[in-house]
Amino acid sequence: MPSFLKKSQDKEVIAAIDLGSNALRAIIATYSDDTLEIIKTIRVPLRLGEDVFRTGRISAEKMQLTEEAFIEIFHSFVEYNVTNVRATATSAMRDSYNGKILSQKIFQSTGIEIEIISGSEEANIILNAVQGQINLSKKTSMLMDIGGGSTELTIVDGGKILACHSFDVGTVRLLSDQSNEELKRNIDPHIQKMMTFIKHHLPKKRPDLFIGTGGNLRRIGKIRKKILGKSSEFALLTEIIHMEDSISSMTYVDRLRSLELDQNRADVILPAIMITRTLMEKLSLAEIHLPKVGLKEGVLLSLLDKNPKHFILKD
Repeated sequence: MPSFLKKSQDKEVIAAIDLGSNALRAIIATYSDDTLEIIKTIRVPLRLGEDVFRTGRISAEKMQLTEEAFIEIFHSFVEYNVTNVRATATSAMRDSYNGKILSQKIFQSTGIEIEIISGSEEANIILNAVQGQINLSKKTSMLMDIGGGSTELTIVDGGKILACHSFDVGTVRLLSDQSNEELKRNIDPHIQKMMTFIKHHLPKKRPDLFIGTGGNLRRIGKIRKKILGKSSEFALLTEIIHMEDSISSMTYVDRLRSLELDQNRADVILPAIMITRTLMEKLSLAEIHLPKVGLKEGVLLSLLDKNPKHFILKD
């Protein structure tokens, strides 16, 4: 960050940015007395993946929109007296041949340096966030993060990563599919690859815990709460099947109104639910835990010397 943004109060204010294939997300949090509390969230639906997964590059228009979004976020950082920030970028920036040019433009405009991280780095960051919410010791767990451009699976044994893999299937990549049948046909080969990966590393059993992270999985929890009036921190397979059936029969407008989805989420939620449901059925898993954390929360935690005793999340 620019040198004039110095720590000026007892409460340190830090921020994290996740530049994903579907949206740009930022969070601002205060840190004091071993408590980290998120005080502001920002989401800008840039959809970089729409360009990258079709042409291999980010268009001039989206580059300008992204730079403008970072400038607006920078103004928020100044307003909240942010003293430290870490920004990461994932699948769309990894796959674009002009992503580094965009990073340079943003650095020149704001002083914010973007790290384009690998799938394994992403998995490690997310795991750190999950471990602050769920006890993974003495258990075999599998984490799934469904993004716009990729899906990360991480197998964890006793709190340590056993294996992780990034699969080139994400909600934005699947948006060109016009029917549920097309969606299923295009999802199935990726599920087969996931099953091969899982069986290689867990040949004799399925995971004790199945955990979903990131915005798409968090939204599944919110839909559960909206439709069923139940906790958003986990979902049963039977409920996810019900969600898929209900949402498949809804128009785009119905999804906006009935489920209170924003325009940038209403079209991508069905692919996310279908990936989740198919993998759970293949593994005979009855439930998925949804701890309301993902990459951006993990990035935020990486700015601290140690994880805080208390991490107060925004719903």
